[in-house]
Amino acid sequence: MDEISMASKELAKGAKMLGKHCSSCGFPMFEKDGLEYCPNCSTSEIEIKGDSKESEKQLKKINENNISKNDDKLRIINRKIEYLFSKLDSEEEIGRIHEITSSIKTLIKIKKYL
Repeated sequence: MDEISMASKELAKGAKMLGKHCSSCGFPMFEKDGLEYCPNCSTSEIEIKGDSKESEKQLKKINENNISKNDDKLRIINRKIEYLFSKLDSEEEIGRIHEITSSIKTLIKIKKYL
């Protein structure tokens, strides 16, 4: 998803774009329900404002949402790795074998970062 559509979705959800930028990725910060966050990076910066109990609930919700997103990504990567291994099993052309194994290595590296 590109930056403009990501920002417009946040605005459509009722969030307010702030004049600050994320120190991790440089994306504009947004505020909704007393929380400041970065919708671009999964390790979003969160500044708690207002009622601490309400903010804790919102923080927990955001963390659960990030975990869910990572679980979805891991499932997709695992599915792609399994698919590539099944293709590798039936492949006989050296060039294609090299391409498939290179793709598997790349997916495994990505998986480690998640």
